[in-house]
Amino acid sequence: MLRVYHHPNSLLHEMGPDHLEAPVRVEIIENELKKAEYDVSFQEARYATEKEIMETHSNNLYELVEQSKNTDRYFFTMDTISNRKTYDASLTAAGGAIQIAENIKEVDNQFAMLRPPGHHATWDSAMGFCFFNNIALTANTLLANQTSRIAIIDVDHHHGNGTQDLFYMSPNVLYTSMHADPKVAFPGTGFPTDVGVGDGEGYTINIPLPIQTHDPEYLVGFDQILTPSIENFKPEVILVSLGLDGLFEDPYGILALSTDGFFDIGRRVGSLAKKLTNSKVGVILEGGYNYQEIGVATTKFFEGLQNPEFDQRVTPELNFRFKQVLDKVKQINKQYW
Repeated sequence: MLRVYHHPNSLLHEMGPDHLEAPVRVEIIENELKKAEYDVSFQEARYATEKEIMETHSNNLYELVEQSKNTDRYFFTMDTISNRKTYDASLTAAGGAIQIAENIKEVDNQFAMLRPPGHHATWDSAMGFCFFNNIALTANTLLANQTSRIAIIDVDHHHGNGTQDLFYMSPNVLYTSMHADPKVAFPGTGFPTDVGVGDGEGYTINIPLPIQTHDPEYLVGFDQILTPSIENFKPEVILVSLGLDGLFEDPYGILALSTDGFFDIGRRVGSLAKKLTNSKVGVILEGGYNYQEIGVATTKFFEGLQNPEFDQRVTPELNFRFKQVLDKVKQINKQYW
């Protein structure tokens, strides 16, 4: 069973007629989930409160987003733009993410199918189409309620700079990300040497992927780095930033994953969750702009998540660029995991 949190507000926030982070994204995904061959239940997301938002973000950011409801357009950055409904949509996106934490003991597989996305939002800044950091709100709610070890798996094409920053000094959250090479992709963060600081040193793992990385290479990185690291961390809950912009021909992307690749990613997440967390997984929607494939990729991800049994890891011939990245990440992180 998959529980999906949704809300009409997700259809009201928009950033301009040509902006691809648009309401149609959740319409496409919802339509595909309704056709899935597994059980899916939909529940309306609630509004997050000001107090809940302020446990992760600054008063300044909260007030800026709140005040945006009073103007037709406010440019937080050149591509992160509000309308009069952005504040409400941000509160329900955050509220659905928090509901994942509130219901984690009763419901195994949960999906906050809400927008705007969140993993670029920092403590004090909206950016990268994100206003509040939804997955950080999930994690902080869990941490406030006696969960002490959370693994975040960020599969978005773009590095989750906001999520990384918010937990960079924390030993309670293992943040892992596989993303396009920050030398050529927004937001220009997420290098292998970014491993955390202070008590959080070693609890951030970044795998920057070369242009046109395909499924086999991606899955090798997952199997050889993320899987053993997460197994050694022994999380109580696994959270996933489900970005779909790694799909081939995403207009904002440079990777080359397939919809079947997302099935394989889901299967790996499900296998880890079954082994480590009694199958407790919370998934938050991030990016993804290839409208022809994001719905199918989402349904395949959750199909894999709920069918985690598999025996054979992929062992392809690795191209030179990817092997270099893999070896560097292993070398940097071997002292921690």
